[in-house]
Amino acid sequence: MKKQTGILIDSASTYDAHYLQTHNIEVIPLTFSDPQNRVYDDDNQTISQEELLRRLDKKEIFKTSATPIGKLIKKVEQMLENYEKVIFIPIAIGLSSQYAQSLIVQQDFPETFFPIRSTNAALANEFVLMNVVELIEQRIQINDILAKVDEMYKHIVTYFSCEDLSGMLMGGRVTKAIVKVINFLKLKPIIKLDNKNHYAGVGKNYKTVTKKIINAICDDFSNNITTEQIKRIGIYYSGYDDQKKEDILNMVTTAFNFPKDKILIRWVPNTVLIHTHRGAYGISLESTIEHKPNKYDD
Repeated sequence: MKKQTGILIDSASTYDAHYLQTHNIEVIPLTFSDPQNRVYDDDNQTISQEELLRRLDKKEIFKTSATPIGKLIKKVEQMLENYEKVIFIPIAIGLSSQYAQSLIVQQDFPETFFPIRSTNAALANEFVLMNVVELIEQRIQINDILAKVDEMYKHIVTYFSCEDLSGMLMGGRVTKAIVKVINFLKLKPIIKLDNKNHYAGVGKNYKTVTKKIINAICDDFSNNITTEQIKRIGIYYSGYDDQKKEDILNMVTTAFNFPKDKILIRWVPNTVLIHTHRGAYGISLESTIEHKPNKYDD
């Protein structure tokens, strides 16, 4: 007998492998290509994270792509052999054509395959994933789940920083003017992920950047957020030493009075790593209250 609802995420999301195994969740890889136009599935098998990072350190330029539509169709067909319906949580619509392609696939599975219009990635999509699992376990109807998901991103904010902007510049995710100023002044950028990447300031070092990210998160919630209103916090890192990781973790824990052992710690997803390189880290926070609507100049 088929299970009621399965969940599919793509490899731009962070996740815990054991959690996936116990909650009917599967992963479909995005793809990326190297300077020789060799194409890799982002599955940590065709190329490992260590090898990818080593080659990025050597300034090799990789390009990311959505999952080939044929592979997405095949994956959905396979899942529908085991599930009555499948919910798909892709990378943000402003960062990839993944969601647009999934809508094409949905035309072949109109009553059984349900892509979510994601406006975030990495830890934020893992938060959404956990919420969807909770709703499925509560036996909420799928149409009601989809309606609730649309609201989830209004409760989640994500900021990140990186030491190398070349990947984001090549991918068109920051402008040359911003890169020129940041490199000249030897500053670290602060980027807010909300549908796409938005410039949110700079800092001289990771401690200053972390303080500014914390202040920005508080401002997003009109400086009214309390510990009781925080549902989840997560931090992802790439190439940071243990001392820096501990410093950032302690700053976040202290600022939000949130238990250290409750903060999710993740590695940067490969698809994100290609654009942010070594020395990147991000902070995502989910609250029970909505963040302010955002207006951007870029």
